[in-house]
Amino acid sequence: MAIHHRLSKSIATFTAARHLALAVCMAGVIGASAAGAQAWKPDRPVELVVFAAAGGGNDKAARVIQKIWTENRMLEAVVVNKVGGGGSLAYTYVSQKPDAHTIAIAQAGLLTNQLTGRSPIGLADVTVLPYIGTEPVALAVKAESPYRSLREFMDQLKKEPASLSVSVGSTLGAVNHFTVALLAKAAGIDPRKLKILVFGGGAESVTNLLGGHIDAMCQASNNAIPFYQAGKMRMLGISTEKRAANLPEVPTFREQGYNVVIDGWYVFVGPKHTTPAQVAYWDDIFARTVRTAEWKKFTDSTGWEAGYKNSQETVGYLRKEYDEAKAILTELGLAK
Repeated sequence: MAIHHRLSKSIATFTAARHLALAVCMAGVIGASAAGAQAWKPDRPVELVVFAAAGGGNDKAARVIQKIWTENRMLEAVVVNKVGGGGSLAYTYVSQKPDAHTIAIAQAGLLTNQLTGRSPIGLADVTVLPYIGTEPVALAVKAESPYRSLREFMDQLKKEPASLSVSVGSTLGAVNHFTVALLAKAAGIDPRKLKILVFGGGAESVTNLLGGHIDAMCQASNNAIPFYQAGKMRMLGISTEKRAANLPEVPTFREQGYNVVIDGWYVFVGPKHTTPAQVAYWDDIFARTVRTAEWKKFTDSTGWEAGYKNSQETVGYLRKEYDEAKAILTELGLAK
């Protein structure tokens, strides 16, 4: 998620108590780069776990990273798709591994699955590794859709909230779902009355949208861009504060009168008992990865806001994300 939208006053002033899991997680990374930590590196191929099906946004990112590691001779890795539970299957799989030869891409579901009661797995069950950037969320419809603007789409939802089906990818109660819910709230619609669908990942959402089985998808922008450029989809808006450089003609939600600004963050997590030396290794690998020309090409083409935070910085970042997620879920009546 990175949820950087301007919330209503009731949400913005929400001061949720700090979750114990975050303290545990912070303790797990403090000292990762301390002098004297014994150096570590993988002695076999690493498993890079993706929580959605092949072809989705995080799967694409993982395969670009795998290619960078291979071509730059950093390490050997295989991408493993563990689909189910909005990411909880993947996070559970990683949490049970004995060491850092297995890591996973993590997004908002790591926080929200536990907050909504979908999964007992949370930050206390994994070790936080680096943050590598955020990606805009896009609301898209098929090119032949009668809805040519976000206003037209929202006006229909105001008339009948369940009349349009919207896919939010593989996870309820996470960034894509938040985006639709907050757009609805901004339009005076009860988000709980919307017809929200989930699939195995972004690729399945695309297939169902192009096949005419759903009315819209709210997904990481890279899922829509190729089809938008090919004239097969219409992008009704994106979640950035300003128009994306690679999509200058696509308006933001905000400029269309809906004050919703949200980014989908990408971080990595490892097993709960990852050692300080292993954390330090992954800090270095990801710092090198995001500096490559290949990664810049990928982020430029997808509209990502590129960035890097080491493991310890990412824990602090996720502390704020947790509080904001809890505030939004509480506001929407989704928190348990």
